[in-house]
Amino acid sequence: MRKVFTSSLFLSVLTGLLLGLAFPPIETGLTAFIAFVPFLFVMEHMRTWGQAFRFSYVAFAVFNFATVYWISGWTGDDIWLKIAGVAVNLIHPLLFTIPAVAYYLVRKRTNLKFALLFFPLMWVSFEWLAHLPELSFPWLVLANTQTYEIAKIQFITLTGQWGISLWIVAVNALIFYGLKNTLDGTWTRYSRTFYTHLAVILLVLIVPELYSRYLLQQRDVSETISVGIVQPDKDPYDKWGEGETPLGKVQDLIHIYDSLVVHDEVDLVIMPETAIPFRILQPSYYDDWLWLRNHIDSVGVPLMTGFAYLQWYEQGDHPASSKSTPDGQHHYDDFNAAMFVQPGTPYLQVYKKTKLTPMSERIPYLEQMPFLQDILTWGVGISNWGIGNDTTVFTMADAQGDSLKLWAMICYETIYPEFVSGFVARGADFLCVITNDGWFGPTSGPYQLKQYAVLRAVENRRAIARSANNGVSCFIDPYGYVSQETELYTRTGISGPVQLRNELTFYTRFGDWLPMSCAALMLLMILAAAIRGRNTPKE
Repeated sequence: MRKVFTSSLFLSVLTGLLLGLAFPPIETGLTAFIAFVPFLFVMEHMRTWGQAFRFSYVAFAVFNFATVYWISGWTGDDIWLKIAGVAVNLIHPLLFTIPAVAYYLVRKRTNLKFALLFFPLMWVSFEWLAHLPELSFPWLVLANTQTYEIAKIQFITLTGQWGISLWIVAVNALIFYGLKNTLDGTWTRYSRTFYTHLAVILLVLIVPELYSRYLLQQRDVSETISVGIVQPDKDPYDKWGEGETPLGKVQDLIHIYDSLVVHDEVDLVIMPETAIPFRILQPSYYDDWLWLRNHIDSVGVPLMTGFAYLQWYEQGDHPASSKSTPDGQHHYDDFNAAMFVQPGTPYLQVYKKTKLTPMSERIPYLEQMPFLQDILTWGVGISNWGIGNDTTVFTMADAQGDSLKLWAMICYETIYPEFVSGFVARGADFLCVITNDGWFGPTSGPYQLKQYAVLRAVENRRAIARSANNGVSCFIDPYGYVSQETELYTRTGISGPVQLRNELTFYTRFGDWLPMSCAALMLLMILAAAIRGRNTPKE
């Protein structure tokens, strides 16, 4: 019994480590294709669902700590961020035990082949469902392990990131099935069944890559515009302070804007998330806004930047989660927003961030529990951003007077594939990311979020210009190739051509058809397993 416990513990830890080693910034996702094999062997030795739960928690706790250890922002002074990060690393693995225990229960009621067919469908369904609630933190999707493998992942124009996850889990299931039958003596290494199964594994591994390489051969270069990216390298904690005047903060950013316009002759300049860390559109900052507006008009180059947007509500017409003035007479929300300023045009285009980082930007389900508004606040930046519901795609007039469209995903929104594709479907010719990843120091976090944008570029065949406050800023072409990647914690500006495209990929048009199909098939298999019960002989 002790031997089974020790080996199960070792294999559970091994699964967690192999998964962690597959994620950026490690530039290979190869270990993901074998990571679940130890876990599946562990499940073969579990006698109760409680055992399955405990060992799967160990595996996914190791996975979480190995991959998102940085989330507590250990290099900063925000105690709330530290507490929230530790909570995520302890609680988040519990979600992964759901598919683990589900697999165990299906395996217990059915034979091995049935259970292994169920496993990939279940895992993709789990990843997809994890994107839906307000509490979601879908950072550890298996597809994110393959963001450096550009020549292998072009097929996600059809499937979205879910095709990669399905591919990875299917390979794991096939390898496990072959190993188990070989180790059990059911197959010999010289049998026809062994070689047939090996051929199937190789085929499943190779076909997506062959199709991806075929798509890369069709690679073309479309019309481009020149985009400048500002990386101001402002301390994410100090920039909210009172040490510098609001106008001084804006003028400091504009120095890099002016340099890019003069030296690089760009058509557009992008600044990062909350680059303007105050409510510049409010009357009390009118002079600061007027200076910025006049400067952009005089230079003649559009600016897109992150800023804090305050919205007042009419009396009696405000969300339950909104904030109130000290006298309780007026209600408002602050939004983490992006503005697009077109020279010579008085109309200001604004997009308010929709997908907010749980706990770090907003208390989840604050609408249902508004009393948490005052209890849980933090001292850096603005506590509890409002949830935007905009469908804004910015319209920009180019040098020829023609219009083109762009959209800015703000930081965490990068990891929501169908959400991003929705803005492409609304007409975005290229995409931007504005983000502030400096909270987490020189860790894996900034590199992971940068790499995840590669999947959004490939899925939608849209170029991405990424502006990060402290780095990593870069350009990503429509096929996922990254260029001009900046160093962390450097003040700089970069510029480069960004391709404009208007075709819609299969994924852009039909969205999450694959995980929804997997979920439907999974439910049918669960029903079949329940009907078959314990009457099916086990292998």
